[in-house]
Amino acid sequence: MTDNDDRPVPTPAELRAQVEETRDELGRTVEALAGKADIKNRAQEKTAEVKDRAQEKTAEVKDRAQEKTAEIRNRAQEKGTEVRNRAQEAAGQARIRLSTTAHTLGGKVQDHTPEPVRENAGRAVEAARNRPGVLLAVGTAALVVLLVARRRGRH
Repeated sequence: MTDNDDRPVPTPAELRAQVEETRDELGRTVEALAGKADIKNRAQEKTAEVKDRAQEKTAEVKDRAQEKTAEIRNRAQEKGTEVRNRAQEAAGQARIRLSTTAHTLGGKVQDHTPEPVRENAGRAVEAARNRPGVLLAVGTAALVVLLVARRRGRH
């Protein structure tokens, strides 16, 4: 069978298939239009998307901040160690200079001190070593005399 345009007339099964296909197309079109018209759903999707991106950026910034903090902490520890080493080195050099100066000064004092004074000082040191209690008593008495003299000088 043909219609007036010399085209074959579709069979009822072909017509049903065309109707079914048209219904499917129409259903997909309606769903697409409904999705575009569903502003609330689209807004929620966009909000979720923006929230996810913000969380990713926050995590990145947090990671970078932790890395920088660790880097700065390490640098500070290195500088602290460096400063401590320099201070120890300077203290050692100062100790050597002080010891050298004290030795030189001691030699000069000994060279310029008369022999009888050196002998008496040596005997006094020896006596103090043998009887530390006497040295403590003499030192205490000298301190008391000094304090009394100062007090009388103020009044």
